[in-house]
Amino acid sequence: MKKVFLALAVVTVALVACNNEGEKKAEEVKTDSPKVETPKVDSPVVAAPKADSPVVAAPKADSPAVKK
Repeated sequence: MKKVFLALAVVTVALVACNNEGEKKAEEVKTDSPKVETPKVDSPVVAAPKADSPVVAAPKADSPAVKK
C-alpha cells in the first residue's frame, strides 16, 4: 500500500511540475511592458521666408561670386 501512495505522489508531483511549467510561460508573455503612446507635441509655427529675401534669392549672373 505504501508503494501505491508513493507512486501516486510521484505521478502527482510530475503532473504539477508540468502544469506549472506551462503557466510560467504564459505569465512571461503577459509581463511585457505596456506600450505608452506619447502625446503629439505641437511645434511652433515658423513663417516661410519671403521670396525676395537674400536667403532664398539665387545669385544673379552679374554677381562677382559666380565664376565663369
